Amino acid sequence: KEKEKKKKKKKKMKMKKSVVIFPAPLISHLVSTIQLAKHIALRRTNLSVTILLMRHPFSPAASSSFVAAAAGDAAASGLDVRFVELPPIQLTHPEGMQGLTLLSVYADMHKPTVLDALLSLTSTTTVSSFIVDFVCTSVIDVAAELGIPAYVFFTSGAALAALMLHLPHLDRKIKWEFRDSKNNIEVPGMSPIPALKLPSPLLDGRDGEEYRWFLYHSRRLSDAKGIIINTFEELECKAMKALLQGKCAPGGLIPPVRAVGPLLGLDAGMDCSDHDCIRWLNQQSHSSVVFLCFGSMGALPVEQVREMARGLELSGHRFLWSVRTRLGQGHRFMPCDADLDEVLPAGFVERTQERGLVWAGWVPQLAILSHPAIGGFVSHCGWNSTLESVWFGVPLIGWPLDAEQRMNAFVLEKDMGLSLCVRKEDHVADGLVKGEELEMVVVSLMEGEEGKRVREKMKMMKEMGRAAMQGGGSSDSNLSALVEEWTSGSGGV
Repeated sequence: KEKEKKKKKKKKMKMKKSVVIFPAPLISHLVSTIQLAKHIALRRTNLSVTILLMRHPFSPAASSSFVAAAAGDAAASGLDVRFVELPPIQLTHPEGMQGLTLLSVYADMHKPTVLDALLSLTSTTTVSSFIVDFVCTSVIDVAAELGIPAYVFFTSGAALAALMLHLPHLDRKIKWEFRDSKNNIEVPGMSPIPALKLPSPLLDGRDGEEYRWFLYHSRRLSDAKGIIINTFEELECKAMKALLQGKCAPGGLIPPVRAVGPLLGLDAGMDCSDHDCIRWLNQQSHSSVVFLCFGSMGALPVEQVREMARGLELSGHRFLWSVRTRLGQGHRFMPCDADLDEVLPAGFVERTQERGLVWAGWVPQLAILSHPAIGGFVSHCGWNSTLESVWFGVPLIGWPLDAEQRMNAFVLEKDMGLSLCVRKEDHVADGLVKGEELEMVVVSLMEGEEGKRVREKMKMMKEMGRAAMQGGGSSDSNLSALVEEWTSGSGGV
């Protein structure tokens, strides 16, 4: 028996090592996760990558088609990236849960199926690392049970990682509700931030589930062997410096942090030359169009859509606007394509047809941002959209909606100088943005000195982002070091 064990162990050592990734089921998280997997597989022929997939809790068809396309691309490229769909699990009473709570509970419910999947993999390969999404940290327990080194992947930026590592300290220090704080919040690695610019879960009551889960994930970061972030050091130099110097967790341990981005799905979504939006852009002059889009889950109430229309009309600038709304249909994770006749002011399309295009629903964002006619991007400041804007050098106007987007918008404006903000008042979190506010910031970006400064800074950051991903660049070197750790180290099962 002892000989047989040694024989099996020796045989296993000769096999490929494997990295296993467990992402959140939202497309906004899957995009960068799949790119991470591809970049890992590109670096070593003796390393395979397996992505364990949860079904989307509300729209499995949408995420399945996205994953199928990604799997086809990986296979066509000859990359050893495998996709394993975990058995479906039914959430009970999801309609009563907010976003982070729902994702956290859903991930936690998958622990038994993740354990089964890892046990199956360890019978044929050495799993050298297990990477979990930053909203799925409870599943670190499964890796710990099997003795597999666990890493946390931030699909958002280094500022969020800095805040989360610092949150246990803030939770002990601040005794009142964050939303009631009169003073700015001090977080290592960013400018003092107004309380109402913090991520949504921190603005809920501290006895609520959203806050509890955010604090839980923050505390679990210290259990990881490393933290991987979809950013690059030159973009978030303040936050990355604080993370690398261990300043974010007073008296606590911070795992090694590596920036490996920008990880973008550039191999998909660019070949859209026949799309009507691209044809329209082909007829516009260089850097003349403001693009407005709020991501895969972003949608605005009808009253706000009408104020946006008024602001665009007042600005006098050319625009391409992707409109999505919520009209009491569907789930909050799945916004509806707008009925333009129902949501836009009467006569707006006719009055602006010479300089604007309104599109009801999804648009090919990557292809649009890469188009030379685009001169500005009104964005919700989701992290994927932010990195895409940086990659193509398009200056931003921040219009955050939810999650950590308010903090992203704040850091982009105050610390990076890459964005203007649609609303200047630091004490306002939500509420109707008037048309005049949009008019003012669009004119400032497209015509003013402030806009010129942002545009020049974004051009510089575009070059830095591309250099970071090239051979010997900061992100390329960081990811190579990780892969070396996984292939040459003795860790894993």
